[in-house]
Amino acid sequence: MVISSLICEFDPFHNGHKYLLDSMRQSGADCIIACMSGNFTQRGEPAAFDKRSRTEAAILCGADLVLELPVTFACAGAERFAFGGVSILDALGCVDSIFFGSECGDIEKLKTAAAALQDEKLGIVIKEKLSSGVTFAAAREQAVCELCGTETAGLLRDPNNILGIEYLKALFTLESKITPHTITRTGAGHNSFGIKDNTASGSYLRQLAISGQPFEKFVPAAAFEVFRRALMDFSPCSMNNIEKAVLFRLRTMTPGQLALLPDVGEGLENRLYSAVRTCNSVEEILTAVKTKRYTMSRLRRILACAILDITAGDMLPSPPYIRVLGFNKTGGAALSEIKRSCTLPIITRSSELSRLGDECRQSFGLESRCDDIYALAGKKVRQCGGNETYRIVVL
Repeated sequence: MVISSLICEFDPFHNGHKYLLDSMRQSGADCIIACMSGNFTQRGEPAAFDKRSRTEAAILCGADLVLELPVTFACAGAERFAFGGVSILDALGCVDSIFFGSECGDIEKLKTAAAALQDEKLGIVIKEKLSSGVTFAAAREQAVCELCGTETAGLLRDPNNILGIEYLKALFTLESKITPHTITRTGAGHNSFGIKDNTASGSYLRQLAISGQPFEKFVPAAAFEVFRRALMDFSPCSMNNIEKAVLFRLRTMTPGQLALLPDVGEGLENRLYSAVRTCNSVEEILTAVKTKRYTMSRLRRILACAILDITAGDMLPSPPYIRVLGFNKTGGAALSEIKRSCTLPIITRSSELSRLGDECRQSFGLESRCDDIYALAGKKVRQCGGNETYRIVVL
């Protein structure tokens, strides 16, 4: 069995995702494994659609096995997001390849950029550039330009290239045998609000869903039926639905507690504390705190960690277990193979935690706490315990 994989959010699953999965099939994949964010995402927001709905949509549209990317990796910057996903796929012990979309579409060029970012000289040059007050992304691009030229540095301007380069870095670091492949991204760009060839970005589709506008022509029919049912029940979820809870949490935190949040440093806790005391909305706080060094997406992740009570100490270097969210017949056969080759514990139900170590139980507990907060972020309030009682999607 040829097993291919990808790391994703699928929030929501759309025509661009279907194109990527179809391309993987055409490349010879017998089984497609998706490592997918749970109920919180890299943008520092609750997923618009819950992880069970997105799992079902993915399996109906081409994925065979869906695994969960833990929240401390899912709600993180590109480097940590990528390393968490690749670590899970590598630990399975039987994955042949990983696919990802990119603006570049040339895996060798992306490998060159990944190698450049792991050059020991790079850190020194980046530090010099940061002293001029530019963002980390700009400093890194300038440093790569000095070391490797403008073509390689230019790859760092596009979001899908950047994420793909981080996947490659993770593969290099882990000395993984998984073969990387990239497919040129087509249609609407990442975070674009434009429409092209019946494709639209996840950002645009979430906006349509939240505002109650139709989006079915941008989503495979089977996936849209799943999301239609979700919209009649709990979805779409957003941080706006729990804004008062976020403000309450922030207003009860001291500068010392803010300093313990992931990615907080250089006195940012004091800027945050001051903004929280004077601002009346999350957007006001973000605007007051934003600097060249701290992007809006990074600040949103920091605030998400505050409401989720995630500290820097919770950020384990790699996932301690593998959580199964759903599978079909092909995915079930792959799962049987994985159980023989995997180097991490596999969790299909919460009762299995009793045989695992403290680190696994603590991480699962953190995930459960985050899902309980997510249960407040929809159109209505759900009860606690969703992570413990999660039913695997079997199709």
